[in-house]
Amino acid sequence: MWKYKLCGADTIVCNAPCKVKRIILYYAGTTTAPIYDEADGSHTAGKRVWTLTSSATIPRDEIDFGIEGAVFNYGCAIDWTAGEVLVVYKL
Repeated sequence: MWKYKLCGADTIVCNAPCKVKRIILYYAGTTTAPIYDEADGSHTAGKRVWTLTSSATIPRDEIDFGIEGAVFNYGCAIDWTAGEVLVVYKL
């Protein structure tokens, strides 16, 4: 069953292998939200899989990995400083 998590700051979504279906960034300003396949939140550049961005003119960005979702082998960590991120995932 898919779970939903609304994050308001830098976070580890899951710290074990998981599937991610969708990630949505909301912020009415300029920010980025790099997404990593890692469990510890160290934000290793080689483990970054996607980056969401927003601006004042485009306050929302999202990635939909499809009906089955994308497999994150180690876990899922997201690094950002502003806005909110909604993640749909399952362990």
